[in-house]
Amino acid sequence: MHNVFPICFHLWLCLLSELNLYEAILQRPSIIISARYATYLTGESVFLDCQITADFTIHGYKFFKNNVEVRGGMEASTVNKYRIRTAKRSDAGSYTCLYWIADARGRQESEVSLPVSLSIIDQPSTPSLSVKPQQTLYFEGETVNLECEHPIVNSQISYHFYKDTTKVHSYLDSTKSEYHISSLSTKDSGTYNCEYLVLGHQRTIPSSKSMQQTITVTALSTSPLLMFLPSYTTFINGENLTMECQAPTPVHVTIHRFYKDGEELKGPLSHRGIYTLQNVTKDDQAEYTCMYWSPKSNREIPSTQSPINELYIIEPLRPPLLFADPPSGRIRDGGNVTLYCAAPEEYERTKFHFLNATDEIISVSSYKNQKTAAVTINMRKSNSTAATKYFCQYTAEIKGRLLLSPKSPEIEIIVVATGSFWWLIALGVGAGIAVLLIFLGLVYWVLLAKKGVTGKNGPQNLLCNFSWARR
Repeated sequence: MHNVFPICFHLWLCLLSELNLYEAILQRPSIIISARYATYLTGESVFLDCQITADFTIHGYKFFKNNVEVRGGMEASTVNKYRIRTAKRSDAGSYTCLYWIADARGRQESEVSLPVSLSIIDQPSTPSLSVKPQQTLYFEGETVNLECEHPIVNSQISYHFYKDTTKVHSYLDSTKSEYHISSLSTKDSGTYNCEYLVLGHQRTIPSSKSMQQTITVTALSTSPLLMFLPSYTTFINGENLTMECQAPTPVHVTIHRFYKDGEELKGPLSHRGIYTLQNVTKDDQAEYTCMYWSPKSNREIPSTQSPINELYIIEPLRPPLLFADPPSGRIRDGGNVTLYCAAPEEYERTKFHFLNATDEIISVSSYKNQKTAAVTINMRKSNSTAATKYFCQYTAEIKGRLLLSPKSPEIEIIVVATGSFWWLIALGVGAGIAVLLIFLGLVYWVLLAKKGVTGKNGPQNLLCNFSWARR
């Protein structure tokens, strides 16, 4: 008996060591999802791996869903992978695994792994792309909104918009599902579609792309010409003006519109390309343009605006003033007289015209900012004794229009012969002396009358005194 006890004790120690060895070897495995994310779409394949680091032979694996062993998807008991070929919503759940070994002592199973949660969601629904406003044809400058529409998704969403398969815009904000093009150009023509991406599941889940929508953008029609009739831009207050919007031929035009400083003008003939201003005033002075519309693909396509035509309104020209040197207007035969014509304002270009009663004598072109012109004329005595009448007027260029002013007040020039000239001077001097003597005599007579000289001797005394005064 004494010899048996050491043997039993030795066997007991060996058993304990063997049990500890198996506990150390059969450590808990871990289960992972191969793709490293836990959310799958219906129809996708899912791979679950039961992983353990061991240097001994593992004879088999078990997989559990919600603590119930799953067998249908196991390819072989010795394979550490569990595959779901086509995921369904019912495949979602909590998955675990274990492994086992077999030896002379029988089958030994490891502990169950910690669980992993598998989520299965439906494929995001295909969105639809709406274009607002919906047109068969767009023209340059119009605005269009592209909206990616789909059922509500309880997750964060981002949107991608594509033009001809190239991404043109993205929104990471789920509240913005519109792509706004504020001013279309011909470069925006193409086919558009969109998709949305569901975020927040450790992966980005894209929807299918929407059906394509075609946007066709056409250039605006060629600009017209805005013509003023008459064909100048400077008009006098009170004149009439007709504007005509001329579209390039042979364009079919359905409507014309006229604009004053950007504001549309209304008129009975404006749709026909004619607009008339009666009795223009300063209020009509502005920049004018026009446009036309022509039909294309069941739409009215506008033209670009015509070049600006500026209307300039002025008051009627005032007459000039005419001066002569010498100012008396009496010139002896063969002498010179200088005539000065003065315009009331400065103009871009001014041409002065000097005229007599029947003909234009001469015209003088002035420099810019010159208001006065002068001419010198050699005067000759004619058979007529009448004075010669002269006047002037000017032609002013204002904004490309030549305007003729009214005539100045006229002046008269008298030519006298050389001999009669000195005779007239002598006659004038003699007449002046005679008038002076008569005036002195009257003064003297008045003075004597005041001293009381009366009676018969009065006149005699006056005569004597006068005679004395002469001595």
